[in-house]
Amino acid sequence: MSAPIFILAGEPSGDALAASMMVAIEKKYGKQSWIGVGGEKMLAQGLTPLSDMDQLSIFGFSAVLSAYSKLSSLANDLVVQIIAHQPKLVMTVDAKGFSIRLAARLKRRMAQANMQMPIVHTVAPTVWAWGAWRRHKFARNLDGLLCLFPNEPAFFDGLDVKASFIGHPEAWAIKPVSSPVSHKRKATLEPPKQSRTIQQHLCLLPGSRRSEVALLLPRMLLALDILRDRNAEIQVSLPTVSNVKNQVEHLCAGRDITINTGRDAFIAAMTSADAMLAASGTVTLQTALHAMPGVVCYATSPLSAFIGRRLVKMDNVVLPNALLGRPIYPFLFQEQATPQALAAAVQTVFDDPEVRSDATRNAKALTSLLRGNGSSFDDMVAIAMAPWL
Repeated sequence: MSAPIFILAGEPSGDALAASMMVAIEKKYGKQSWIGVGGEKMLAQGLTPLSDMDQLSIFGFSAVLSAYSKLSSLANDLVVQIIAHQPKLVMTVDAKGFSIRLAARLKRRMAQANMQMPIVHTVAPTVWAWGAWRRHKFARNLDGLLCLFPNEPAFFDGLDVKASFIGHPEAWAIKPVSSPVSHKRKATLEPPKQSRTIQQHLCLLPGSRRSEVALLLPRMLLALDILRDRNAEIQVSLPTVSNVKNQVEHLCAGRDITINTGRDAFIAAMTSADAMLAASGTVTLQTALHAMPGVVCYATSPLSAFIGRRLVKMDNVVLPNALLGRPIYPFLFQEQATPQALAAAVQTVFDDPEVRSDATRNAKALTSLLRGNGSSFDDMVAIAMAPWL
């Protein structure tokens, strides 16, 4: 039997991306043996787990600092297991802080043992948003870097790492948007003053990490109360992921909210909702590709917010805004993200008759940008991985 491939993802979005890459690699290079760390989607593609992915679902500067010892121990343990299994390739997907720490430690151990394994990371550090210095650390410890966005490889020009653009799988997974308005908000939209009589549908997306849900969902629910005071007929769906479903159900107990898990639930919400209220993250790229108008928010610990404001270009926090270079989603951060402000922002989306047409144009622009010249995500991954497979 040929040597396995080690692959690691640290959260649901990374799990989905890694699973797509596993499919693409096997389509081109044949059946593989997979070991590593991942979630449900990677397990469904044949991953043999070496550790639990939930240990990596930590976000925010203060949360990472408090979990440093635990993450350091996990990295050391995985290095030992990788050396023991001697995979032909080491792949990490997102979870950038942990992934680069793992790569650095593995590089040192391989040098000591006179071993060589290529290390390829997928999802480049967002050096265009903050911390341009990080590109040097990635270049030192990686053989390959696969980028989801077309502007990213250029940031690594002249450095000792092969950076390639592979596109984003969502750009191929989503059917083309043709209707400029939702099925309930046709050209005969009622004027805003009559919004009480319209049955509107709001999609809540509070994040996939427990810490995100704990901080954001209560604010979203209070905003929903304000919106329902104005329009009691608002329908609400909350597509979520299995690792936070119990937490979501507990927080939403007693409220008229449809909660489901899985991609089908997300697609259904994107098809029927008039607006979304989402946590900042990968999901905003998905909603934008689905031509879903809405509002983006985020909240974290005071320490993380303090550090973040000094390191991060806030205009680039929301991915679709950064990629298209314009604020297609309003972004409310930390103390700005009050229930009152969130409700007002969502109501503005509900009342704007042009919002769906704008969202459709943005979706088409994003789709074109993220596909590049590739015929499919599978093909782009296969080409980018050729040097190591």
